[in-house]
Amino acid sequence: MFDFIWHLRGSVALDGAGPSEVALDGVERLLEKQRKNSIERGSDHIAFDDPLWSDPFGPNWVALVIYDRGRFWIGQGLHGRTLRYDLRSLHLMVFCLFAALIAFLAGLTHDGLSGGLKFAAGAFAWLYGMNILLALVLVPRAIRKAVRST
Repeated sequence: MFDFIWHLRGSVALDGAGPSEVALDGVERLLEKQRKNSIERGSDHIAFDDPLWSDPFGPNWVALVIYDRGRFWIGQGLHGRTLRYDLRSLHLMVFCLFAALIAFLAGLTHDGLSGGLKFAAGAFAWLYGMNILLALVLVPRAIRKAVRST
């Protein structure tokens, strides 16, 4: 029901991008550049499963860094072929909830229940919210670039 909080879903039109296999090749190259391991490739889809803790000291400036699992597939719509994607950032959300709990406890000892709630909300909004806002801009752009540069 509320999985939109930790999922990023979207699509990219493939009208001028050539065959579906070429588009998936571009996505596979993108995933390799983004250091996503455990890539599974099928005839019309590509997926990855890369827990957040698999490379804790890896680069944190890549677009897909916060996503621990994802799937890309080719779909046929009314307006032609599209590359659809569904990316999950559940591990980061759990980490940020844990950080919010620590902030809640710190605020609770300092300023009571209302202070704890304010600290927790601020910590979660800053840690998770800012990562998601950046991803909403960077991820679709990286996917479009990967598909169109093929």
